[in-house]
Amino acid sequence: MKNYLKYFVLLICLLIAPAVQALTFNVVVVPADLFNVCENYYCYPEVSEIVSEDLIDKLNKSGKFVSPSLYEVRLKLAQNTEVKNKVKNSLDKFNSKGNIDFATMKQLGDLFSAKSVLLISNRVPMENSHLKRSVWEVLELSGALNLSYPFTMETSAVLLDTVNDLVMWSGGYVKNLNPSDGNFSAHSAAESYAKYAYLQSYSEDILSKVIAQNVTLRFFPKTVNPMLNNTQDLKPSGNFFRYESSTPMLNKKDEKEEEPLEHDYGEMIYGF
Repeated sequence: MKNYLKYFVLLICLLIAPAVQALTFNVVVVPADLFNVCENYYCYPEVSEIVSEDLIDKLNKSGKFVSPSLYEVRLKLAQNTEVKNKVKNSLDKFNSKGNIDFATMKQLGDLFSAKSVLLISNRVPMENSHLKRSVWEVLELSGALNLSYPFTMETSAVLLDTVNDLVMWSGGYVKNLNPSDGNFSAHSAAESYAKYAYLQSYSEDILSKVIAQNVTLRFFPKTVNPMLNNTQDLKPSGNFFRYESSTPMLNKKDEKEEEPLEHDYGEMIYGF
């Protein structure tokens, strides 16, 4: 009788174990340029969208998260005009001023039974100006005027807890866009595509991996090993760019405030 009892308990444990291991969280990843579909001269997706797509793919493949595709997000919003307009206005404010509308983000999360929203923005600051342009706007401007200026691309990721109106984590990353000759421009379709391929590689190989690990650490703090600097020489398509395959740099402000380990993970904050 005791042996039967042992076998019964063991069977229950085996049935429960997969359910425990299958714990997942719903996270909606939203680029700040969600509604800017093919609005640039080159008709390439915005960098925030490229990064978001890679993030969604990595989160879903991890088995720890369920994240809707950008197509599903747009489709769901198209079916709810009121929420769509609110989300658009909210993303515009986040893109331009960094303001977060928690109430609207909660409505967006509720559409997918998600309590977490991950916002992604990407901009290139302009010299002696408060303006921030998209990468493709800068590329078009540089190509037309033959400008030579050290452009840097800033990417921000903010993970929101829409239940408690808190910022669970945020990270800011800076990347130099100029090749060795210092000229960020495209005078042909091949040159512009080479830059697009470069940014795709940067997102897939480095940026989205770092952000995905940060997100995972906030939900599963003991399941992810820190992603240290990688010294492998990665070479994106085309000969216009070479980027260092290290973890993207945080803003200088964050570097002063964080411990060395946190430099690889961004800044954890609880509000703005």
